[in-house]
Amino acid sequence: MSTEVKAVVTFQAASAAVQEFGVLPLSSFIPDHPSLESITTKESWHTGLETDPWLWRDRFAGEGVAAYGRFFAKKPILISAALFPLFKLAFGETRSVEERYAAGLVSKAVVELYRAIEANPGIDVKSLKKQVGMQEKERKSEFDRALIDLQASFEVVILGISERLNEFGNKNGWNSTCYIMADRWLELQGQSLPELSMTEAQEALFAQLEQQVSPGAFTYLQKVLRKR
Repeated sequence: MSTEVKAVVTFQAASAAVQEFGVLPLSSFIPDHPSLESITTKESWHTGLETDPWLWRDRFAGEGVAAYGRFFAKKPILISAALFPLFKLAFGETRSVEERYAAGLVSKAVVELYRAIEANPGIDVKSLKKQVGMQEKERKSEFDRALIDLQASFEVVILGISERLNEFGNKNGWNSTCYIMADRWLELQGQSLPELSMTEAQEALFAQLEQQVSPGAFTYLQKVLRKR
């Protein structure tokens, strides 16, 4: 299929692109496949305007257009709301976080972050660090790795952003990313996992992706997902 896309200038057009391709990374890394970066103009980024794709990335998740997170390759990716249940069922973690920790497969930080996000849907990064006692700069890498692990297992997604406000209600500082359990995000969108086995879900997902992405992108996605 063709991956030629005219320059997108509105959130609505970008949303249509997410639905068309199913998987849309923020930056280009999937072979022969578009990204939010490639379908928009460089000049439109980081303007703070309604046409700024950097601001759209959180709207996709908040408005239920797509699940947003670092699901594979440690890169920020949008997966259409229609496809995300299949992704989660096909490649999501089936063992509990405690079972994985006991088997030495994940760090204690993964367990702590999982429980904190589960208990506090939509928690922002600043509050999450405080909740798990990882505010120190020396623990930033550990914190970031644990968050990526939870997104790569399709257990946690980005819900959107919260604005930093001062005591007068005025914006003060950088916005903060908010996280929520993937199951809870699906509930908010009125969705549930299909009644399929993991193998059936993988077959259904790849059949769908084959229709939506180029041969080169399809080969890459098969490889990166199956080696997990």
